[in-house]
Amino acid sequence: MPYEKLEISTPAPILSWANHALGAEETKMAKNVASLPFVFKHVALMPDVHLGKGALVGSVIATKEAIMPAAVGVDIGCFTGDTLVPLADGKSYPIKELANWKQDFIVYSCTQTTRIAAAKATARLTRHNAELVKVILDNGEEIKCTPDHEFMLRDGTYREASELKAGTSLMPFYSKVNKDGYILIQQPYSGKWQKAHWIIARSGLLGKVPSFKEQRTVIHHKNFEQADNRPENLEFMGDKDHSAYHRSLVERNNHWQSSEFESKRKQALAAKSSTPDGHKYYSERGTKNIIQYMQERPAHFKASVSGNGERGKQYLTKYNTSEKGRAKSKEIANRLYTCETCGSPIQTPIGLHNHRKNQHGYNHKVIAVIHLQEKQDVYCLTVPEYGNFALSAGVFVHNCGMMAIKTPFTADKLEGKLKKIRLEIEAAIPVGFNENKEVEKAVTNWQHWDEFKELHPGVQHLESKAMKQLGSLGGGNHFIEVCIDTENQVWLMLHSGSRNIGNMLAQNHIGTGKELAKLANIRLADPDLAYFVAGTPEFAAYWNDLQWAQNYARFNRDVMMSRFKRIVEKHLAGGKQTKPLLSVNCHHNYAEKEVHFGEEVYVTRKGAVRAREEDYGIIPGSMGAKSFIVKGKGNHDSYCSCSHGAGRLMSRNKAKLNFSLDDLIQQTNGVECRKDEGVLDEIPGAYKPIDEVMNNQSDLVEVVATLKQVVCIKG
Repeated sequence: MPYEKLEISTPAPILSWANHALGAEETKMAKNVASLPFVFKHVALMPDVHLGKGALVGSVIATKEAIMPAAVGVDIGCFTGDTLVPLADGKSYPIKELANWKQDFIVYSCTQTTRIAAAKATARLTRHNAELVKVILDNGEEIKCTPDHEFMLRDGTYREASELKAGTSLMPFYSKVNKDGYILIQQPYSGKWQKAHWIIARSGLLGKVPSFKEQRTVIHHKNFEQADNRPENLEFMGDKDHSAYHRSLVERNNHWQSSEFESKRKQALAAKSSTPDGHKYYSERGTKNIIQYMQERPAHFKASVSGNGERGKQYLTKYNTSEKGRAKSKEIANRLYTCETCGSPIQTPIGLHNHRKNQHGYNHKVIAVIHLQEKQDVYCLTVPEYGNFALSAGVFVHNCGMMAIKTPFTADKLEGKLKKIRLEIEAAIPVGFNENKEVEKAVTNWQHWDEFKELHPGVQHLESKAMKQLGSLGGGNHFIEVCIDTENQVWLMLHSGSRNIGNMLAQNHIGTGKELAKLANIRLADPDLAYFVAGTPEFAAYWNDLQWAQNYARFNRDVMMSRFKRIVEKHLAGGKQTKPLLSVNCHHNYAEKEVHFGEEVYVTRKGAVRAREEDYGIIPGSMGAKSFIVKGKGNHDSYCSCSHGAGRLMSRNKAKLNFSLDDLIQQTNGVECRKDEGVLDEIPGAYKPIDEVMNNQSDLVEVVATLKQVVCIKG
């Protein structure tokens, strides 16, 4: 649905996707925001818009040189435009160029088991004029990125660039081209080199690997470029069919039949046969031919090989005792093998294996991290399947995420297990005002605790509480859900934020803003619209705390999802770890510096999700209703945004007055959830119909998946 320009007299117009008239209080709140002197161009209202504090929930506000502390959070940092990313086509591209493609491409990622796989990715501009650090590696590479971007360590965990220390070992990415022109990738878990086209295949990008009767499965490069491993350039063939195909090309091409070509072909065959893999291939091929010959001409074969054993014995005895034989034995014993990584000569294959393990098992290492004075636009990738990607510099880094997980499980696996799953989740993840009784190691090791002392003085007494609340759901409309999509696939979803610490940071900064307004004799239509002006110490302090709180919120979701996933895997996979088919993680209350209509502005999304082109997002309905995984369309009038849910029709108190426990039971039929008065204020009837909300933003997003809740845990 296109927007409606509201007929309200304000300095900045108000564009609404809500498809309904605003109430008196909603209109007043919208007018207050649109009348602020620093509001840019217009205010955008999403389909789920409803009353909030200071500003409407579901509003997107772009401002010039000022910001209101109405939201908490920013995106993960990213890389300068010249940062090179290796793709499946065998080339490396500047990340800025990839952002201009506006389409999927294939990158290399690292799994939880430190196995390199291939995955689809998209690139985009993420931040303008960002502060930078330079990470210097022991391989001579230098990487410019924002201080908060996360690098993958050798153990598979992540650490922000600014937190990296000299000697820190990063997950390595090694690649090379062999003599035949094929790209090889070294697997971190084994040290073995693997052909890139088979990494593509075993990542599922070519579909199921077929078998061919009495043939070995091979992969054919359609354009005959061995380094081009794009899925569209690869196809499975039987080895005999593959050889026959190439022979047919020779027959149609006189150049390939030339004496020069034949000479090169024989040289290539000889070189291949001298390698262990080549020798194995030709010996296996020869064995098959000999067996066939034995079966077809048994008498002739028997006569041909008569006495071979004795002749062979005599030859070996003679050769081994000869000067040439003794020299060969000595040469083999003293043979040196070259390390593919560093070029060092190593004696014996066992020695080479140990060298790889001991010397290169923990590279690349950080030499230094230098804070730079320059600022640049930065870019990043979204890799939904694995959440990380390789740089040409030889390391893996985290991608810009968005939080729902598509699991490999189908709906039938859940039969008879829903209540047990719900009870275990409720036991593992505190809800409401509750907190963790014990703080797990992953929480205490979070790198941002060192920054706590730099936060607003008004929260310094809350560090212990913040630590205990990390990995807890909170209350209100926060939820944990098991869902099923229209293809009967199981999804895991959760909705939470920065808990009490995020709220207290916001309250303290709002309080500071109100005091400044009084001192400056600034009259605000609503005191909650207090703001900070860019360039002031108060603005800088707020921006610092904003980033910390959003980092806290993101890690809080990570901790909960990890517990949630383990519980589901316990019941559906016997505790075996599984790989998500798709992961989405998005913020819905935050501010960011972006470029819109050719100008740099601060965009505050209060109860809204960023929906740039190809951005993944989550739009949940109320419990018992549908939810949606979406991709943004990059609508400029909405400041590239969409709704973050259905939006309330009535307040919590009004919901309790208008609905009964019987209504709750009826409206949540088929959903395993609490059905008591403690969650009556979250009854589906208190929210707008989610289908109507989605219809109203069809020009903002496209639906990727439609989900139905089967387990719902409310805060």
